[in-house]
Amino acid sequence: MSSIRKMMGQAEPEQETGTTRAARPAPVARPREQSNPSVPDAPRRLNLPPVAPPEERKPLSTRVKPSLKKVLEDYTKEIRDAGFNATQEMVLDVLLRELRDSDELRERVASVLVTELR
Repeated sequence: MSSIRKMMGQAEPEQETGTTRAARPAPVARPREQSNPSVPDAPRRLNLPPVAPPEERKPLSTRVKPSLKKVLEDYTKEIRDAGFNATQEMVLDVLLRELRDSDELRERVASVLVTELR
């Protein structure tokens, strides 16, 4: 337990228990010296939106036919062999997003299911 406290103290040295530290002054940005006109100014910072945190992943426990599992494995391997770091989870994520977003695909899947369930 004490090793965890040490690690946390090293990660956040301003929050030590029992003592208070004076806040460190923020570094002051100094203007760039223009003694050498051949040195370009620092590039302006990009105005980028904040990155959204990744959505939590939950296990999907289901059984599939071995022949269809092989199709998924082969498809993923084909993408990986082309140099992309794809996983079966990523392929399933895309398939489920397409099912969510495409009314045409939803109609096709429902049609196949109705036919197979008769």
